[in-house]
Amino acid sequence: MTTNKPVAVHFGAGNIGRGFIGAVLSQADFHVVFADVQEDIINALNKEHGYDIHLMDNESRTERIEDVRGVLSTNLEEIKKVAKEPNISIITTAVGANVLPKIAKPIAQIIKTRMADNRGPINIIACENEQHATTILQEAVEKELNEEEQKYMRDNIGFPVCTVDRIVPPFEGKSVLEVGVEPFYEWTVDVNSLKRTDEDVKIKGMDTTDNLEAYVQRKLFTLNCGHAVTAYLGFLTHKSTILDAIKTPFIHSTVSKALNESGAALVKKYSVFNESDHSKYIEQILRRFANPQLHDEVTRVGREPLRKLKQGDRLLGPIEMCRELDLPRDGLLTGVAAALLFSPEDGDDEEAKELQEKISQKGLKDVILELTGWKDGDEDLDAILKQHEKLKGTSTN
Repeated sequence: MTTNKPVAVHFGAGNIGRGFIGAVLSQADFHVVFADVQEDIINALNKEHGYDIHLMDNESRTERIEDVRGVLSTNLEEIKKVAKEPNISIITTAVGANVLPKIAKPIAQIIKTRMADNRGPINIIACENEQHATTILQEAVEKELNEEEQKYMRDNIGFPVCTVDRIVPPFEGKSVLEVGVEPFYEWTVDVNSLKRTDEDVKIKGMDTTDNLEAYVQRKLFTLNCGHAVTAYLGFLTHKSTILDAIKTPFIHSTVSKALNESGAALVKKYSVFNESDHSKYIEQILRRFANPQLHDEVTRVGREPLRKLKQGDRLLGPIEMCRELDLPRDGLLTGVAAALLFSPEDGDDEEAKELQEKISQKGLKDVILELTGWKDGDEDLDAILKQHEKLKGTSTN
């Protein structure tokens, strides 16, 4: 299929792919080719060539996404045909950081095809909720290429770093393609890591910046941090959704406290932010959590606690920044204590089970020391232990 429009190849036709990145690209007048392993989704895209996204807020409304199609990412011959289309100008992903190595082979096939056809530079943007997603993808793709192909990739393929922000909760519609999303979104790309110039890749709905680290950490230490703390405190107080949790005064005040602590650190570290604007950003985040149309389960938001408790991530990251800048962090430490108590009964979350097994085998203190790298007797360690004991009592009430 040929088109006069610019073509975007997007890996990941799940809710986030269809409801966020794919939708933004389509609305920016791209013909979007979704690549995925889910045959039912791909077949539906090729039958309908469009789908509805439901913008969920106080006045829910529907937008139609059109001029899309699908291809199985495991079918390398089909991927090769897509790669030969003359108007491809961007490749994006929204598959989850853990899945990135699995799409390295089809992306490598696109690179090989472009090299054989003597095609020019293009950018491949990993739009994942993970700080090092671009590195994961780039290294995985490189392993699929020989030395000559690797040189072509270095010269012609950009792997820009980006930050993405949109809440896309589980949604059941009339069609398998329909998806529900919040109206708010941000997609910010590092202009310095684009292979072509900023002007060459101007896309409506995608912003660029020359200080991406600040925006990555703002999102991670505000939206992701607040989401996680809300989920873990919600779990402990037997709330089923983020909405129910954030409506609870104790949880709202604790999350607000944590975000103002991380915010103080962000404003102090990065001159691009100021206190007034960041306070408004925090208020916006809290309003998003309280969106009455979003029924996001605390167990979904809180899942994989070990990943969320990694150094530099949404919980320990802002704490470390506060420690470096000698700023208060009591609310953030409470969030860590709550995360250490996360143990959904359904047993579906392998990381939650692993975390509780570690605590049972090694003891809580040693697990915290292992996660944080702190020394025994650290004041923040003692604060987490005290909050853990206090919250453990809350969870049994």
